[in-house]
Amino acid sequence: MEPVTLVLTVCLSMAPEKCREETLQFQDLRSLNQCMFQSAVYIAEWSEQHPALRVKKWRCRVADASRPV
Repeated sequence: MEPVTLVLTVCLSMAPEKCREETLQFQDLRSLNQCMFQSAVYIAEWSEQHPALRVKKWRCRVADASRPV
């Protein structure tokens, strides 16, 4: 099974209309269910490292080797 990618839509705290997608790929997450259950931990860690950004929404997807990360 392919690794799973966590896709975050993040917006600037000071300009919430300015958003972009960030992707986090995990070798240890091998299923979408694992991603769904464990994503809160990864999102919290990411948010601590990026205090100027707020996670607006997120989703899990199977990583696509042809898609840049």
